[in-house]
Amino acid sequence: MIKLIDGKGQLGDTLDSLIRKEKQNTNAIIYHTWNFLDKSEKTQKKCYEEFRKFVDENPNSKIVFISTYSQTENYYNFYKQFSEAYLLTNNQRGYVMKLPILIGKGICQKFRDGETEAFGEMEIMTIEDAAKNVLKFTQDNSLIKSISVKGTPIPANIVKNLILFGRDGK
Repeated sequence: MIKLIDGKGQLGDTLDSLIRKEKQNTNAIIYHTWNFLDKSEKTQKKCYEEFRKFVDENPNSKIVFISTYSQTENYYNFYKQFSEAYLLTNNQRGYVMKLPILIGKGICQKFRDGETEAFGEMEIMTIEDAAKNVLKFTQDNSLIKSISVKGTPIPANIVKNLILFGRDGK
């Protein structure tokens, strides 16, 4: 049985739906809970401490930690990476799955709301594809403990233009 920790938000809802529908025959815990909205050091450190406690309380469980391969300089990424290292060092059955930018809330919403500018290239993936990749990864007993799932590289200005297309009758 797959147990989903938190499972809120777009990815969590999709994972929960797939887990219920597909009735996986694997014993694993998918750790999908983190505050991605408040990237302050205090909040991110709290998320890390909660994760660390969870790992310590589940020493023999297969834990799949959902992370990111973003390299943006912020406490969110710092503590996510810190958590990855903690899991892989302290749980022999720990796995890390790093996902690209998911199409949905987050940067896509910031583009829509005019909160950020587009620059460079983005690697994006649908929420459904991300959820399917996570579930597939929980089935594996790979020797490789940390993987990055590649998305589709697209210039950020094209993503922003697609999101804004047709808005305000334009």
